[in-house]
Amino acid sequence: MNYGEILSKAWKIIWKNKILWLFGILAGCSASGGVGSSGGSSAGSSGTNAAINPDSLDFLGSSTQKALTDFGQLIAGIDVWVWILLAIGLFVVVFILSIAFYMLGTLGETGVIAGTSLADKADQDAPRLSLGAVFTALKPHYWKVLLFRIGYGLINFFIVLFLLIPIILLMTCTCCLGFLLLIPVGWFLEIMVRFTIIAIIDEGLGIFPAISRAWAVFTRNLLPAVVMVLILGLGGLIVAVAISLPLLLILLPFGIILTIMLTTGSGTLMAGLIFSILLSLVLVPVLILLSGVFQTYVLAAWTLTYRRLSLNEDLKPTLLSDTPVED
Repeated sequence: MNYGEILSKAWKIIWKNKILWLFGILAGCSASGGVGSSGGSSAGSSGTNAAINPDSLDFLGSSTQKALTDFGQLIAGIDVWVWILLAIGLFVVVFILSIAFYMLGTLGETGVIAGTSLADKADQDAPRLSLGAVFTALKPHYWKVLLFRIGYGLINFFIVLFLLIPIILLMTCTCCLGFLLLIPVGWFLEIMVRFTIIAIIDEGLGIFPAISRAWAVFTRNLLPAVVMVLILGLGGLIVAVAISLPLLLILLPFGIILTIMLTTGSGTLMAGLIFSILLSLVLVPVLILLSGVFQTYVLAAWTLTYRRLSLNEDLKPTLLSDTPVED
């Protein structure tokens, strides 16, 4: 397999068809779990015991001290049932958002794979893909991909839950060397999931036929698939670190002003907070875009990889069937 051709064509496809970046950004969406919180003690005749102690805020300005003290007194006066209702409301909101992000992530992943497949089949001089063309291509396969991802997630959850104690014992008895045994398992699952989703979209298969097809393509092309995991995995790690580093700049103004306040006793945290917020408004959209572009590239590369490997598999039975049988 020509790895250079796959990697270069994946970039050419996503650069020409920048509409795929939108789906790549959506593919980066992931479901997040809820965060629970518990209520504090009930308010007595006065809530000052739970309020912030002004003596512990000497390094802040007087206005900041008063604002924090008033806020602490306000929190201390809230009834415990209000906290319970807020916790339930937060759980519902997070649950709904998790479902929405999961569906958007599936939509993005399906769109990138469908768009890449269309672009790979088209001529070099073909026009750019439109949003409507990509959406039309992904629409017949979206619910199958979503159902597969949900099923895989549930099965994976119960398997991990069932094997949690054996895994912990394995780590303990082998001084964590047993973790190395799980790396090939992770690679196998990653390739199988990717190839199954691509088979559903690219070949229009059902879930179980797609799993069977992915197994055949993977097991007969084991080395090229593992090499691609290493290439994209190492490249992904480097890109992820490079994208994450600018996030430290967001905390830089706040950290500088906090250091000045602790050393000189002058300044205000609000200024550092404002600078950090303004900086985040500039950097976060850029980082989201870069992350989406990289996600698009990885999905495009895997789609081309599957298409090249599946083409090899299609040739083998064809050659055999075309061979004349002599009596």
